[in-house]
Amino acid sequence: QWRYTSDWFVYPNVFNWLVRWKPGPDPRELEPDLAERWTASADGLVYTFTLRRGVQFHKGLGELTAEDVVFSFERQMKDPKKSFYEALANIKAVEAVDRYTVRITLKERDGSFLWTVVSYRPGLIVSRRAVQQLGDAAFARSPVGTGPFEFVELTGRGEVVVRAHDGYFRGKPAVRQITFVHVGDENAAAAALRSGDLHIIWTRGNPEVVRTLRADRAVRTVRVIEYYNLFQVQFGPTFRPVQDVRVRRALAHAIDRRAIGAALPGLDEMAMVMRPPQLFGGTTDVPTYPFDLARARALLREAGYPNGFPLTLMVQKREPETTVAEILAAQWQAAGLNVKIDVMDPTAAFDRREKGTFDVTISATARPGDPHLFFWDVFHSDAAPPYGSNFFRYTDRDVDALIDAGRITVDERRREQIYVALQKKLMTDLPIIPLFYRHYELAYRDPVRAMTPGAFSMFWGETIRVR
Repeated sequence: QWRYTSDWFVYPNVFNWLVRWKPGPDPRELEPDLAERWTASADGLVYTFTLRRGVQFHKGLGELTAEDVVFSFERQMKDPKKSFYEALANIKAVEAVDRYTVRITLKERDGSFLWTVVSYRPGLIVSRRAVQQLGDAAFARSPVGTGPFEFVELTGRGEVVVRAHDGYFRGKPAVRQITFVHVGDENAAAAALRSGDLHIIWTRGNPEVVRTLRADRAVRTVRVIEYYNLFQVQFGPTFRPVQDVRVRRALAHAIDRRAIGAALPGLDEMAMVMRPPQLFGGTTDVPTYPFDLARARALLREAGYPNGFPLTLMVQKREPETTVAEILAAQWQAAGLNVKIDVMDPTAAFDRREKGTFDVTISATARPGDPHLFFWDVFHSDAAPPYGSNFFRYTDRDVDALIDAGRITVDERRREQIYVALQKKLMTDLPIIPLFYRHYELAYRDPVRAMTPGAFSMFWGETIRVR
């Protein structure tokens, strides 16, 4: 319902999970939320959550109980039309053991369960009473949770207004009201911040905007690198040249990432691998493709393209995509290709990726928390659109088997070994080319004096401190 405002800005302020990502840039660090503690059975099939007592829903709708948790999961599990019906398919049963104890039983082991279900989008806990009184449609327009802020309204301009929930179990928020505003142009957002019309903004790496904000003494900026948010080259499933791995490797060797870093201020985390060692399951012990123009040309000759070939690079009309596209086009031209850039509206570009009607494109994939989210969504054969983001329609039985094994393995050390083996295979086949890990610039001004930046653009309003 909140199509003009990022849901990840609103969710953590209105709702809670049983377990949540700890506010901060690392989405794999979990902490108790509505559940004060939890245990897992030895076989990894049964999770038992003990709820906090006295947690209050907004609008005077009473205390959270185990029945609300059961209802929140079952309303999605029983309706195939719900967005997260498939995500919850591995849950066998959700039971209220007593008023403050919930037991979730899985059909098969899932080492990613706490990150991909419990603390992620499917795990948001709602008020059973509110949904039953209002109905799904009305509840979507006026949601009720237990979070630090209570939903007030969605304005006709697409602004979401929330006010402090004084009964919040972690304590009364310092800010009394927050209005979330979608500003489509980053230059306009920066101007509004500098004038005082806005107090906090996110910018996704527009070079000019970042320079302007950093130069303003009234504005404080914080750069957050999202290591789980990989900006990459993606290949079209029917574009013949890139079906040859030698061509994909040639394109990789022709990229000089130093030029990208120089063009985007503060972007110093280039990606030579798909998941860096800063994250669980990440490694650098894989094949890489450093800048080597001679090697790129040699690979093109081996693949039967001594004179190159025409290539259309599809790109969304936004930053940093357009800047990166210009750099890549020039570098691939230097390798002997005839490159044309096709700048498109983001919606049209996404539609082309879904249909597979493109040569090569660049985009970002953000799958926070557990590595299973990223590897399944981008590389599993079952994740071809519309089910996932495997736009290349990449298919490899060994890769599928490793991804599946990573999910059902609960031993953390063994899982890491599986993901290292998986990445060695992927970096050999190169179904995508890693470019860099995306970053965002959090900027704020008086009266805001501090706040904790969140992973995946999550806005933790409860962490705001004001003068």
